[in-house]
Amino acid sequence: MSLILDRVIDISRLTADDGDSTKESYQSYAPLQNIACNIQPAQAEDVVIGGGVFGQTFICFTTASGILEGDKVTDSELNEIFIVKGKSNWMTPSLAPHVEYLLVQPEREIE
Repeated sequence: MSLILDRVIDISRLTADDGDSTKESYQSYAPLQNIACNIQPAQAEDVVIGGGVFGQTFICFTTASGILEGDKVTDSELNEIFIVKGKSNWMTPSLAPHVEYLLVQPEREIE
C-alpha cells in the first residue's frame, strides 16, 4: 500500500518578532520545507471536529511528522494557505504509514 503524494507544501511557524517581543509572525521553518503530501476536502465529521467551515476544511496526508497545530501550510504552486488544526498519527505497519493533518483555510491571508 502506498500514498499518492501529489502536492508539495512548506511549513511556517509562529515566532516572536525581532523588533517587538509582544508580537508574533509566521516564519519559514527550514526543517519542514518541500514536504510531499496529498490534500483532500474533509468529511462532515472532520469539519465539525476542527471547528471549520464546509469547503474550507481539508485533510493532509503525508509521511512527514513534526508539523504542529497552529503551523501555516503553504502550497506555493496552487497559492493556497492553510492552518493546522489537528493531527492523527497512522505510523503503523498494517497501513501505509502516514500522518493526517486537519487543515482549515483562513478567511483572510495570514502573513
